[in-house]
Amino acid sequence: MTGVSVPSTLGVRSATYEVRQKEALDWPLAAASVALKLDAAKKVVSARIALGHVAPVPWKADEAAKFLVGKVTTEEVAEEAGKIAVSGAKPLSKNAYKVQLAKVAVKRAILQAIG
Repeated sequence: MTGVSVPSTLGVRSATYEVRQKEALDWPLAAASVALKLDAAKKVVSARIALGHVAPVPWKADEAAKFLVGKVTTEEVAEEAGKIAVSGAKPLSKNAYKVQLAKVAVKRAILQAIG
């Protein structure tokens, strides 16, 4: 190997929000990670959203990410992105509560990322 190329993260804000039953060493019940690239006017240029602990593998919330593009992220916009992220959720018989947890995790991760 002669080198490694790492894409620039200049202007990207990211955050992960985990919902846990307790603070101690415990697995999250649901988690959301976001990466937002903002322009000078604080509008979202590009976005990525991934959910964890809600499916057998990390789940990309592409529709919610597309929704954010072109918008200034407010609490209302973040809440709507959370709703979109779980809109197609198909919970199993004993984990339907995770839909609400994931929705809130997306909202809080977005708000954390924008500071």
